Amino acid sequence: MKTSRYQQTRSIALWGGLKNILLAGLKIIFGIMGHSHGLLADGIHSLSDLIVDSGVIIASKFGNKAADEDHPYGHGRIETAATVFLALILAIAALVIIVNAFNTIAAVHVYIVPAQIVLWIALSSVVLNEILYFWTKHIANQIKSRLLMTNAWHHRSDSASSIAVALGVIGAWLGFPKLDAVAAIIVGLMILKIAWDFGWHSIRELVDTALSIEETEKIKLFIKEIPGVKAIHQLRTRSIAGSIFCDVHVLVDPFISVSEGHYIGQEVDKRLIASFPDITDVTVHIDTEDDELINPSYNLPNRATLQKILHKHWQHLLPEIAIQTAAFHYLDSKITIDLKLPIAFINQNDLETQLKKIILTESFITDIKIFYYK
Repeated sequence: MKTSRYQQTRSIALWGGLKNILLAGLKIIFGIMGHSHGLLADGIHSLSDLIVDSGVIIASKFGNKAADEDHPYGHGRIETAATVFLALILAIAALVIIVNAFNTIAAVHVYIVPAQIVLWIALSSVVLNEILYFWTKHIANQIKSRLLMTNAWHHRSDSASSIAVALGVIGAWLGFPKLDAVAAIIVGLMILKIAWDFGWHSIRELVDTALSIEETEKIKLFIKEIPGVKAIHQLRTRSIAGSIFCDVHVLVDPFISVSEGHYIGQEVDKRLIASFPDITDVTVHIDTEDDELINPSYNLPNRATLQKILHKHWQHLLPEIAIQTAAFHYLDSKITIDLKLPIAFINQNDLETQLKKIILTESFITDIKIFYYK
């Protein structure tokens, strides 16, 4: 049975949580006992990752709920909002680490050198975090979860920060005791950078920032190649928890049937989702003219009103069924009328001339086309 997106996220987050409980405890205890500011800072980092793991599980559970009446686009924004919150937690932790390290550097005397156990714990942390990084990243790419990818980079940042701690310890052993505090500052800056990257991206997603110009242009070119599409405009995109939603106005031949226009719209929807895996929802608006360039037909009469006008002018010339089945084309703020008449009407002298007299009195009608059938 296929494992659900939430189950995969929960499993990887639980393993990450166990790792962070173990490492946070060891780093904080031996950071204090081993006189290492760097390892202590690294322990706080691991502790913050434990909070992140808890947030990942909670946000994923609610964020993966199916769309409902109150949330027609799904609950994916819960993941996005959680990513912003977790990024804020990381930023605060980073600032605390940096301030404490600067206070240590500013101290007049720093004589205590970190113990050997500090180095071994830092190196063990590197190994464990690299394993969790690659595993979490693999699952994040598989299920397209930015929240889980954020967590993967938390593991990588823990790994990198532990390397910095190890280097700081070695430096302190070589006669540079304050190098341990410098390592703590490096760790803090790394955490701050990661918090900014993921937090800023998620904030942009929350305010419906469009895809990049390159990605948008790629989608435009793809749609234009679909048979039946003459042009497109007003392509709008947004992202929700790794999924892309887009809506687009598609220009088609104004004289095709409504059902054919609908078919073209379905083709755009189907082909986009098939060719762009991240696109999960497409809304297609079928246009018969570019309403960005041409005045829309807001002030023209609707079908019922127009039929009454035609009845007044043509009741003595045509059967009522001809008026009821007439096709009206609203183009460039005018109306073109297509009439379907029995072949018997073809022999009526001046019928077309008499019908077109309406153009003289109803200025919004530009042309009348007659089609005869047997």
